Amino acid sequence: MSSSIAIERVRKTFARSSHGNGVTVFDGIDMQIPAGELVALVGPSGCGKSTLLNMIAGLEAPSAGTIRFGASDTHVAPELSVVFPQPRLIDWLRVEENIAIAFDRALEPGQRATAKAEREATTTELLAKVGLTSHRRAYPQFLSGGQKQRVAIARAFAVHPDVLLLDEPFSALDELTARKLRELLQDMWVAEREHRPTGVLVTHNMLEAAFLCDRIYVIGRQSGQIRASIDVDVPRPRDPDDPALFQVHRRIMQALE
Repeated sequence: MSSSIAIERVRKTFARSSHGNGVTVFDGIDMQIPAGELVALVGPSGCGKSTLLNMIAGLEAPSAGTIRFGASDTHVAPELSVVFPQPRLIDWLRVEENIAIAFDRALEPGQRATAKAEREATTTELLAKVGLTSHRRAYPQFLSGGQKQRVAIARAFAVHPDVLLLDEPFSALDELTARKLRELLQDMWVAEREHRPTGVLVTHNMLEAAFLCDRIYVIGRQSGQIRASIDVDVPRPRDPDDPALFQVHRRIMQALE
């Protein structure tokens, strides 16, 4: 089950030096992300997109304010997956093992033996979805960059996460490969009716944000203020060449000017 995300009056300041006043990236930002929605964070370099993603992931703590998940007052996502620009696969594990390890880590030690059949079924299903069934026994060194990122996406979905964080997941790929993987991610997102996570995408690619997301937050450079919140009212599955997406792109650019 997906989990809503409430970002409330969050401030983040990095110390410049032991005697400096520090640099404030966010100064009281508020954001409400409904459960099951995929949103994008876009803005100029240095505006704090990745910092906000890291705070949602729990990798960094806010200087002030709170980030809550779900209806309860919990500050930790029940189950969270992250896809980074680089696949971060384990070189000595085969493709199927790189996916299954995420499934195993979500289980208590005593559950792993009894969950073996479910793990194998989940791994087989995900390999088929990302088009890597014939590569399940391959090691990462024999895969292309696009194939490695397919494994990373499959691994992220293996645990049916409540929250899925996408940190520029296609920025290291050529445009043709990136386009195929955006379409793959869209297909997987649409198919996840029962376990669709709440997603946050950080990207510099405005068309990518329009193609994948339900809503786009445009963040300004000064203290990370939200300059615009743009709804993408285009039904899925979407065509990346749909003129309606270019209209969304135009609205993003206007908000950034």
